[in-house]
Amino acid sequence: MISSKNNEKFFADKNVVTIGTNAGCNFQLDLDYEILLTIQYDFSLGNYIILNTFGNKNVLFRSEPLRRLELGSINRIFFKNSSEFLNIRVLQRLSA
Repeated sequence: MISSKNNEKFFADKNVVTIGTNAGCNFQLDLDYEILLTIQYDFSLGNYIILNTFGNKNVLFRSEPLRRLELGSINRIFFKNSSEFLNIRVLQRLSA
């Protein structure tokens, strides 16, 4: 489940989910700068990861720029100079 300041969406049976400012993203954000985040399942880790595909330093996790993150149960991502945020909840993991 992905939620933001003004939106919430559930994704099931999707190998890759894109989040960003582009209209073609699965989950769209309204920011003053371009971002592209990709969530995908990493079979070697047995967990979902999120990648900051554009390497934008305005994407923050625990007040630090996000590059790559192995997702826990609940994850909150912020965006510099914006009131926008992301909450990412992993409700069910894939079986091995």
